[in-house]
Amino acid sequence: MFDKRSPREAAPIVAETVLSNQIKLEGRLQSTSNIRFDGEMNGDLTTEGDLSVGEHGRVKGNVSGRNVVVGGSIHGNVSTSGRLEILATGKVFGDIVVGSLIIDEGGILRGKSAVHGEEAHASVVSVGVRTEVAAAAA
Repeated sequence: MFDKRSPREAAPIVAETVLSNQIKLEGRLQSTSNIRFDGEMNGDLTTEGDLSVGEHGRVKGNVSGRNVVVGGSIHGNVSTSGRLEILATGKVFGDIVVGSLIIDEGGILRGKSAVHGEEAHASVVSVGVRTEVAAAAA
């Protein structure tokens, strides 16, 4: 009944700066180039170019870039002027403000999202928020 399709490939980002999974950073990383990040970071990551957080990449801090692809995890807010793409292995725990949003099956977004376009008004959607009330036993 349902096709078992292979995961969709992310739009390729040609990285000018590659930080491997053996890198651990504390502090703030700021760049003007495209970045592929596969390491661990505790701090904010900002680029004027595109950012790809690889499957092994872990960022605890706010992230901003032109386009952001997440295959690993981000625990912080994400801001893009373009597209945020959360792959099947990707996890974002924080609020996002993006031009467009793609979440592959299996990808996780927990936070508030604002998707803006050419209009001056952004549309706000709350994603991943779940409230459960336990029934009291009588």
